Amino acid sequence: MAGYLEAVDVAVDDEQLKMETRRKVERFLQGVGLKLQELLIEKQSKEDNWAYHWWLDDMYMCNDIALPINSNPGMAFPSRRDVTSSSSDVDDAAPTNFVQDIADFVSAILDYKELIDRQLLPQDRALSREKGQPLCMAQYQRLFASYRMPGLEQDQLKNFPPPDENEHIIVGHQGQFWRLEVRHKGCRLSSEEMAFNFAAIIETTDGQKTGTLAGQHQQQSSHHQHYPPLGLLTTANRRLWAQWRHQLLQDLINARSLQSIESSSMIVCIDQPFLQSTGPFSDDEEEVNHRVDTNRVLQMIHGGGSQWNTINRWFDKTVQFIFSPDGTSGTCYEHSPAEGIVLVQVIEKALENVQALRQQEQQQEQQEQQQEDNGQQQQQIRAGGRVRRSTLTTLDDDYERQPSESGGAGGRTTSFPAPKRLAWKIDEDIRTAIETAAKDVDSLVDDLDFRVFRFTLYGKNRIKTFNVSPDVYIQLMLQWTYYKLHGKLVATYESAATRRFQLGRVDNIRSASSASLAWVKAMADPDSSVEEQIRLFYKAADNQTNVMVKNILGQGIDNHLLGLRQLAKHINIDTATDVFQDPSFQIVHHFALSTSQIPTNNADSFMGYGPVVPDGYGCSYNPQRDCVIFCASAFKSCESTSVGCFVRQLSDTLVQVGDMLENRSSNASID
Repeated sequence: MAGYLEAVDVAVDDEQLKMETRRKVERFLQGVGLKLQELLIEKQSKEDNWAYHWWLDDMYMCNDIALPINSNPGMAFPSRRDVTSSSSDVDDAAPTNFVQDIADFVSAILDYKELIDRQLLPQDRALSREKGQPLCMAQYQRLFASYRMPGLEQDQLKNFPPPDENEHIIVGHQGQFWRLEVRHKGCRLSSEEMAFNFAAIIETTDGQKTGTLAGQHQQQSSHHQHYPPLGLLTTANRRLWAQWRHQLLQDLINARSLQSIESSSMIVCIDQPFLQSTGPFSDDEEEVNHRVDTNRVLQMIHGGGSQWNTINRWFDKTVQFIFSPDGTSGTCYEHSPAEGIVLVQVIEKALENVQALRQQEQQQEQQEQQQEDNGQQQQQIRAGGRVRRSTLTTLDDDYERQPSESGGAGGRTTSFPAPKRLAWKIDEDIRTAIETAAKDVDSLVDDLDFRVFRFTLYGKNRIKTFNVSPDVYIQLMLQWTYYKLHGKLVATYESAATRRFQLGRVDNIRSASSASLAWVKAMADPDSSVEEQIRLFYKAADNQTNVMVKNILGQGIDNHLLGLRQLAKHINIDTATDVFQDPSFQIVHHFALSTSQIPTNNADSFMGYGPVVPDGYGCSYNPQRDCVIFCASAFKSCESTSVGCFVRQLSDTLVQVGDMLENRSSNASID
């Protein structure tokens, strides 16, 4: 409880409230707290991970807030500007290299999924602090086999294990969803055949764009009534969506379509190019670059609203891969099954494999261009210099998979089902629900204040010369930035992986500490010497490092407090509510600054998300060798927060502290 009281000292302004909280904690430690701790130790002895299910329920399943922006992060992949056709519209005969790019990436992901399913992944191990410890691999198993099912009281994390389930993917385009089998009778769909299916899906939906407004629905033919933008329902409050889902399940057509989506391994979203505007940016080159980066991530986070690509999303599904013909691609993922770093590792491996394929194709390009047509009446698919053939002729027919040139099909011919468009049977109540969801998600999209900010004056290489870890350094920069804007520190969340333990997820590194508060106060004090500021900086850095180490080794305070609180609730110990319903407890769990480090191998790839409280900031960061990429967010409806001000102040902070440490005297004490 000492760590909890320190968090109270930093985040709570009312001195009288602090005193009352201390008295409550003292009584707790002398009485009911001891009993709860004994029960927690007993529970620990009986379970693989006593915290896992409680943490999952508290963080996600019992949270009824809408998933877009509030919960699901979005990640932009390195952009490719060579995949566009002369048309800006994906429906104008989708360029073959665009659909082949999608297919190659999905195939690479499926390769990785096979390793996961067969439990052939190399064992992940800790890279710091007791290096070499094995890390729990369970999060990989959940990536392509899980689904967050909305519930009337709370959500459930459903599992659809292979080989009985998730051997198909869902393709979303123009608000319509298609089921595509990727494995059938022991064979997997080739990348070439997958590309043809994507192209056929795009062509089939040409001119059949799904409307969202009531008037648009009335103008559609009865045929189109079977394909309303049902994905918009997944943007709603979780309990409301659970009610709507219950209504949908009353019809067998809907039940089958929902089952196809929920049991799929992933969703592939084929989008329209996103609007190149996000708000009051200036026109200088640096700001324009930030705007482009910002739009890329926004397309992944929410898709632009009900009149844009949000209709292609199904936010309950763990992994959605998103592509548009302007070269933008990325992912939106439902956070409850796994942490971002696990998904990033899978994605980067797939991107590496696709890049290796590209290089191989470039080497073979001249030879392939000289090949003559072999006389067979096969459709040629050209992608990045390749000539690819498919025996598929129409979308409605099943087709035969011919052995590939490498013999990948084992010399067998396998009939694959054609893609199947998912149909829906809806009544006026569901139509009204779609309209309600559309309006609500549009309001949420409009309210998001978001900016990708590349700080290019230095990166992690220079930070390391300051004798401090980049993560610790950036966390302190965020504390000083917030203090300059608001004159105080607040409860800060930084996720710390606990995968050294079976079923481990995360605990919370509380960066707003007594040591960091002392440092930012010194920085704000004009009478404080540079030497004192440097000394307090390193003291705060040492404290931050110690807190980080404790968390990754399973000694954090937040999961421990959660366990005590849940036990008190389960056995109805009313006296424990003195602590857990205390206003101070609510304040230190109101994370007005929600942060995480999400490193990537490529500086053109980054992940962002929204704030977790209405008056807060979200801020992910990606330290690269010579720059740091930040994705900062707030809500426009909150008058006290502004991403523009936050980013400008953060830039000034990084310059100020970087110069201070660069120019520090060799005689300055850092004890």
